[in-house]
Amino acid sequence: MTSGSEPLSTAGPGGARRVLRADGRRTWHRLQTTAIRLVAERGHDVVTVDDIAAEAGVSRRTFFNHFPTKAAALFDPAPEDSERLDSLLEAADQVGDTWLALRRVCVPFVSGHEDVIAVRRRLISQSPELDQYHRTAHQHVERQLTRWTERRFPGHQFRAVLIAQTAAAVMTSAFQVWQPDDDPSLLPSLVEQGFLAVSFDPLPAP
Repeated sequence: MTSGSEPLSTAGPGGARRVLRADGRRTWHRLQTTAIRLVAERGHDVVTVDDIAAEAGVSRRTFFNHFPTKAAALFDPAPEDSERLDSLLEAADQVGDTWLALRRVCVPFVSGHEDVIAVRRRLISQSPELDQYHRTAHQHVERQLTRWTERRFPGHQFRAVLIAQTAAAVMTSAFQVWQPDDDPSLLPSLVEQGFLAVSFDPLPAP
């Protein structure tokens, strides 16, 4: 786990990682929070990068130091997302059944951000380009799940990849079905239902 004073790394859609220290993280979050709020209030096409920077109290240059595009400000995962997922996966090492372990990872991972997810859900329903950007920006989740399943099933590459992609598909399916006006608790509930549906056969580690 990282403390507030330690650097965190963040990755864009291309996978290139860079380190953000505490002050950079605060600016990053302020810009994303502002972008999501303005777009929710005014609409995606109306809000500009200059609007976001001005409302966040930073320069246009500072915006582009943190995000390459407006879409990135709306959809890029938080710098600490990877660390949070790794922490959940590490705790899941102690759970014998793989599907149960992944359910205990993925349900809390999608919880608590429904206000942000609601805006993103509305945007991707309106724009195939933003939908594709969102999928690409969050590919790190499937990569981290795959690394975990590969460690859990050494020498069983197909099984490891199949399980990781199934877990990712459960979360993606829940996100696609959940609607912005639904009860926020429905999203993690759908993820839990998804794992119960695919875990009809216990899957212990070898």
